[in-house]
Amino acid sequence: MTRRVLLLAVACSLVLSGCLGGLNAASSDAGVTTDTPAETTAETDESGPQRATYETYEALAANASFSVPDPDVPEEFAFQSGTLMELGGDEHVASAYHRVTDGEIENVVSVRKTDDDSLYDPAVGNATTVGVREGRYVETEDGGAKLLWQCDGYSYRVSVQQYADGVGEDDLRSVAESVGCE
Repeated sequence: MTRRVLLLAVACSLVLSGCLGGLNAASSDAGVTTDTPAETTAETDESGPQRATYETYEALAANASFSVPDPDVPEEFAFQSGTLMELGGDEHVASAYHRVTDGEIENVVSVRKTDDDSLYDPAVGNATTVGVREGRYVETEDGGAKLLWQCDGYSYRVSVQQYADGVGEDDLRSVAESVGCE
């Protein structure tokens, strides 16, 4: 189970950073193009997760089997991409909101929701609340952080690539609370 969680975390991070089928990534011979809307890139790989990347929130929400969080992010962040992934019978959605300055990605806020409750570890980080829900606050080694919580059979994670330029813990908590149990 731990290996599957690690694989999922790495795959989600690589997708959101554009390394595995994210926006502007070159297609590979292993990918399969399907008849889906223009804002969708779908790839199939029998050995790994089934994944589709969407250029709009609306396309992501229309293709997920459960509601997709639509968070209130700081004004300088904009929706960049969304990923819908199926792995081991569980569905995962991830949305990346980027702050871009002079054509360079400066920071990323990501919002994730999954029906795989094994991704929530009640022993990691520090106990906190997200709204009225018990959650966990975890600072990462690279200067970022994440808030984790569960609600109605789903696990949620809101993370920031790094605290910088006025984006801090209060902003992260505000984004998480705007997601709630959506």
